Amino acid sequence: MKKISLFTILFLLAACTPGGNTAEVQQFIGGTEGLTATFETNTPPKEAFDGGYAPFDVVVKLQNKGEETVKAGDTTVRITGILEPEFNLKSGDLTKKVTEELTAVRKDGTGAVLPGNPSFVEFLNFNHVSTITGNALDFPLRADVCYKYATRASTLLCSRANILNPEANGICEIVGDKPVANSGAPIQVANVKQAGRSANSITLSFDITHVGKGRVYEQSSTCDKSARKYEDNVLVTVDTKVPGLTCSRLETKGDGKASGFIKMFTNTATVTCTQTFSNPSDAVAPITINVGYDYEERAETTVTIKHSGE
Repeated sequence: MKKISLFTILFLLAACTPGGNTAEVQQFIGGTEGLTATFETNTPPKEAFDGGYAPFDVVVKLQNKGEETVKAGDTTVRITGILEPEFNLKSGDLTKKVTEELTAVRKDGTGAVLPGNPSFVEFLNFNHVSTITGNALDFPLRADVCYKYATRASTLLCSRANILNPEANGICEIVGDKPVANSGAPIQVANVKQAGRSANSITLSFDITHVGKGRVYEQSSTCDKSARKYEDNVLVTVDTKVPGLTCSRLETKGDGKASGFIKMFTNTATVTCTQTFSNPSDAVAPITINVGYDYEERAETTVTIKHSGE
């Protein structure tokens, strides 16, 4: 016998209750963050000296606060705002791949939320060997963190035997807003709406929204800024597992699946789908919506280099 998740039961209750499409669902922990980046205390220090007398290190702490595990090698940290020769560094010293997995937040058997494991990325031996002009000079220091991430969302598709004129108090409501549950991530699926289209088809629309503080890039682009085509471009996959699904700007994959890249404008993109049924009936079908992308977070600080007097 096929198992039914608690999330599906809650969704079915929402769908089966007239006007109940705003019921709260709890499949995911939720949230709007992925990886966060911070500088460890005193790395870098607020002040250092010129003349090669005060070498220092930079340590970036990464923490996964979302619900997508980031695989080893899928995160890159770049230190920007300074030039390598200025601090006695070689070309390539300011870029590092993270060689360990950054696990997602999760719940244990008691329902307690467990944080993801932190990772510490070290950049060693910054040393301003030359002499500055004047008493002090401020250098902006920024850690740009690019990582591969994804959002998983779930909602429900309502089908009725008579789509255009359904009986009252049926198993679900064809027309209206539908509940949606999102995994914790800086991209979210929102504003899910459904309506009848024809005697054997319905329309489903939803928004892909950027709710985080970073920048969005096409998946596997490594946050490439050299071409604007990569910016705000996300990979969207819709899966109803019901043959007859088509979606605007997405390629039909068959067996109720459509997928493709969509560009967001002003942090939003709207997707409209049509689900055609060979034999409409009173039923509720779960829908999964996955969004894949590269995401860039950053941490910023300032290092003041003072003249040592030497």
